Amino acid sequence: MIATIAVVAEHAKVRPDGKLDISGVYNCRYAPSLPAKLDVTLAMRFDIEPLDFGVHQNISVHIMDEDNAEMVNLRASPVSFDSPHAPGLPLAYDLILPLSVGFPRDGTWTFDVRVNERTVARVPLRVEQTA
Repeated sequence: MIATIAVVAEHAKVRPDGKLDISGVYNCRYAPSLPAKLDVTLAMRFDIEPLDFGVHQNISVHIMDEDNAEMVNLRASPVSFDSPHAPGLPLAYDLILPLSVGFPRDGTWTFDVRVNERTVARVPLRVEQTA
C-alpha cells in the first residue's frame, strides 16, 4: 500500500461515486489554553498494489512529539483487498479518522501513518496557544 494522500483537514468524506472530498486542509491549530483537546480529521488515500491482494493490512497512526516520543497510537481494523475484476484497474482505499486528541503543550506533532509497521506517511501539525 502506498499513501498518496495524507492530510489533516476540517472535513473529509467519500462520496457514493467513490470520490474522496477533502476541505480545509491545515498544518497549524491555535488553542486558547494548553493543554487542549482538539478535534482533527486525518484523511488518507492509499493505492493498492498487486502484492497487497489477499494480505491483511494493519494500518496504525502514531502521534509523536518533536523528540519522537510517542504520545498515543491508534490502530484501524485490519483490511484486505481482492484483485480487481478488470486487469489493470487501479484500486484505492480511503481512510478517514476523526480524532479528538489531547495536546499537552505547544509544539509540532507528527501523525506517523504506518502499514504493517512500515511508515508510509508523516503529517505534521503545529499546535500553539493564542496570545
